[in-house]
Amino acid sequence: MTLAFFVLMILLPTLFLFVYVVTDWDEIVEFVFRNPVSGNIRWFRMLNAIRISFQVAFITTVIDLVVGVPLALLLARYEFKGRRLLDALVDLPMGVPSAALGASMVLFWATGYGLGPLFGRPAGLLTRGFWLIVLTHVTFTFPYIVRSLVGVIEGVDVTYEHASRTLGAPSFTTFRTITAPLSLPGIMAGAILAFTRSLGETGATMIVAGLVETAPLAVVAMHERRLVASAAFLSMLLVLVGLAMLGAMRFVAEKFGLPFKGAWPEVERKLSGKPQRALRDIGTISFLGSLIILPSCFSIPYVVRFWPLVSREVFLAEDEKWKLLVDGLMTSFEVASLATAVNLVLGLCMAIIIVRRDWGRFNKLLDMLVDVPLVIPTAALGFSVYLFWGPRGLGLFETGFWLIVLTHITFTYPYVVRTLVAALRSVDPSLEEAARTLGAPPLTAFRTVVLPLIGPGLFAGAVMAFTRSLSETGATIVVMGTARTVPVLIVEWMEASVHAAAFASAILIFICYGLLLALRYATRR
Repeated sequence: MTLAFFVLMILLPTLFLFVYVVTDWDEIVEFVFRNPVSGNIRWFRMLNAIRISFQVAFITTVIDLVVGVPLALLLARYEFKGRRLLDALVDLPMGVPSAALGASMVLFWATGYGLGPLFGRPAGLLTRGFWLIVLTHVTFTFPYIVRSLVGVIEGVDVTYEHASRTLGAPSFTTFRTITAPLSLPGIMAGAILAFTRSLGETGATMIVAGLVETAPLAVVAMHERRLVASAAFLSMLLVLVGLAMLGAMRFVAEKFGLPFKGAWPEVERKLSGKPQRALRDIGTISFLGSLIILPSCFSIPYVVRFWPLVSREVFLAEDEKWKLLVDGLMTSFEVASLATAVNLVLGLCMAIIIVRRDWGRFNKLLDMLVDVPLVIPTAALGFSVYLFWGPRGLGLFETGFWLIVLTHITFTYPYVVRTLVAALRSVDPSLEEAARTLGAPPLTAFRTVVLPLIGPGLFAGAVMAFTRSLSETGATIVVMGTARTVPVLIVEWMEASVHAAAFASAILIFICYGLLLALRYATRR
């Protein structure tokens, strides 16, 4: 049943996308490559959208690494007052839904309510477009780099670093030649996760993009114009890109190291001095506060500052936006709860198969395929689910609530499985074997021994899946029909009703970050 669910929910929608493109290839050729009116201009627009997506993702990842590595080193290797607070603040952008983040970024950077007036720019310091997209993507991908690196750096034996320092190596040389090569898995995982997350983002990008079109936005635009075959073709290209990134991540992590050879004693000794380290730490923390934390939650002070206008627009206006907001919250919570519940049950079964079944290469194959939804842009993933389950595929579901649920199950599945795989691998199998030896049936041994030990993993997977579902925009827009979740309302309100969009964003930020704080507390316990 577990494998059947995995094939039906995760693999077949993606495979059906390829089948649909092949069967409708003549229509795609006529519309994209050889249109009687526009020629192949649509093909070049697709390539341009993909190029912009790659440029944004590349610049975003480079900035994340340059600033994220020093911050990860600071959190992993130093004890100081406020360390726990700083560690908690790093997670804040992960708790901000992408649509809410986009709204906050526009208010902070591109209006007269944020930073602009301080620099004599009453219309905003930036305009919507490429660089605001980059800043927005840096904000929500930055925690992935830091979190991936902190865990890996903490796992590096400090004895090697002490030995290097004892032999006279400056701290910068020690990090470059010892810590960084040993932390390569975390660096690679964080970089590729940030790259693919940026490549697939839709909700925040829709709000901050202006006239710039990335590949996920192009998929949504084609779907809204009923250009199904063209949207399927571009979605297929994005799926291929995501799969290539997944393969590259595993290949590079296994085959290559960091080619750091040689030393530059004088330069590296200067970079290791106390003033330089202090400047690095101050610069890193300042970057986190001014370019990540403050812009990502600017909706909250905005709502407080303009509360009379916000309350009038949300609660007193004739269109009664508060009712739409309540309905959107109910829909968002129902979808997230159903997706999380299904994935907890079947994701646990898949994690058990991956960790406990000795099926040789098939286990490795399953372990790799579970990550497929993580590297596919959610707009493309939502479109594949729409094609497979909707009227053009099996015809079992119309656009609306249940198709949203199926889509959210698909892209949140890896978060649960990956968390539970890590939790199961940390459990000593001899504990379960001891229970079996004492006469406990397999189910009883698992329920009384293993399940309590992986409880934090279950909770972590549930919170990650729930918050990820609660924040999704791109995939939801493709399959929503007349249903509306809160992130979709924020996107729709941002142009005509900024105060209402800010209020909805503030509510989502409180909910999602509260859940992440609960997760941190529970895992510490």
